[in-house]
Amino acid sequence: MWHLQVVFSHTAVDDKAELVMHPLTVKQICELTDGVIVGQVAPGAIIEGCVIDSRDVQPGDAFFAIQGTQQHGVSFATTALSAGANVVIVDEAVSADCLTPHIAVDDIEIALAQVAHANRRRSEALVVGITGSVGKTTARSLISCVLQTVHTGIESPRNFNNCLGVPLSLLELQEGDEFAAIEIGASGPGEVQALSAIAEPEFAVVTRIAPAHLHGFKSLNTVRAEKQQLVASIPADGVAFLNADDSAVAAMASATKARVVSFGLSESANVRATEVESENGQLSLTVDGFRFHVPVCGRHNVTNVLAAIAVGMEIGVTPELINAGLQTFQPQHGRCVVSQVGDWTVIDDTYNSSPASVAAAIQTVSEFTDNRHRIVVLSDMLDLGDQASDLHYGIGATLARSAVDHVVLTGQFADDVVEGFLSSGGNINRISQFASRALLLEILECLVGPGDVVLFKGSRATAMERVIEELRQRLAPPQSVTRKAA
Repeated sequence: MWHLQVVFSHTAVDDKAELVMHPLTVKQICELTDGVIVGQVAPGAIIEGCVIDSRDVQPGDAFFAIQGTQQHGVSFATTALSAGANVVIVDEAVSADCLTPHIAVDDIEIALAQVAHANRRRSEALVVGITGSVGKTTARSLISCVLQTVHTGIESPRNFNNCLGVPLSLLELQEGDEFAAIEIGASGPGEVQALSAIAEPEFAVVTRIAPAHLHGFKSLNTVRAEKQQLVASIPADGVAFLNADDSAVAAMASATKARVVSFGLSESANVRATEVESENGQLSLTVDGFRFHVPVCGRHNVTNVLAAIAVGMEIGVTPELINAGLQTFQPQHGRCVVSQVGDWTVIDDTYNSSPASVAAAIQTVSEFTDNRHRIVVLSDMLDLGDQASDLHYGIGATLARSAVDHVVLTGQFADDVVEGFLSSGGNINRISQFASRALLLEILECLVGPGDVVLFKGSRATAMERVIEELRQRLAPPQSVTRKAA
């Protein structure tokens, strides 16, 4: 069993925004990145934070001028310095375009990773790396909730899990932090290995392997091999936490010399859940005779909850405190967030979409037994490469066998979902398809009634959250107008 040594006083999590990385000097950043000072930059100036958005600059920060989707960060160098940045760091290729003193480096993203890696090396925090095709963000948040009951630490903000997000997450580590829950994602081969080298996790958590980002990975075997790189990266005295219910994940035990802790519903799992109940947005399960209650939607989240319980147990957190931590969980925006819109119960699962997450979402809405009707509104699952049509067809088949009362579709692959639905015996009166968002909204207002539950799901680029927002505006009660006396 691991034990975190508590050597610093605890700091409230709400104060984290005011805290900074381990300070470095400009000279030290140059040494870490092989950077060259251009112009009048004070080598001894202290750097207390690193940002890639000039709007986030605080006094004492280093501004990394990254290429944005529309403009290059070098255009905002003057703005960053005016906001209090102590130095601007730019690619050597655009150094001539920078009108302010700066540090020029060969590759700005590599430089950011080098500074982040140095910050991680200076920290005594236990780093927990979390990956998987689905569930990693929820698992990361649940793990953080558990560890925060007894330790001070950080977790990756929002969806910071790529070549920029992981370094920025690690740069939040500071003196006194005892853990870091770092989400590690990938959209193509080689990324997990590179990010693991930056984060150097002692614990590795793998949730599940499923079709996702197939445009970059091409096959499920490639996805599995990529995620396995996190497990392979941990030291021999580390711990790998693997999902015993997913054979592709369980097989990753052979990729590490570290101790393996398995979790799942399987009888072979080291941390095993029994007596699982999931209904109306609440999940309950028993582990080693202790009953846990978690405010999370869907039976599929058993995997993520067990991962958090397993990590907590490994470092000596009591079941009572683990349960208390789990009960503080709040879902990330667009990830199975339940709310009321007028007289409807709305499940906002619009952050992203893949075959596994859509299947889980369908099961989740089916568990809302207190509602009158269960309705699913789906847009496309993207980034599935050549398998896109077949995988959408499969979702149609899943919907036909589900307890969902009505399906509403939009998007370029809607025809495939309809075909799969009807071919699997689905009633044609239970499914509707609309090319226009405006028409979809009109139909929803006619179709959905008081007491119904409606799930919205789609890939990030389909922006299904906008449909929810428009519905909120349409269904908001009219504001009363108070007339002034004449």
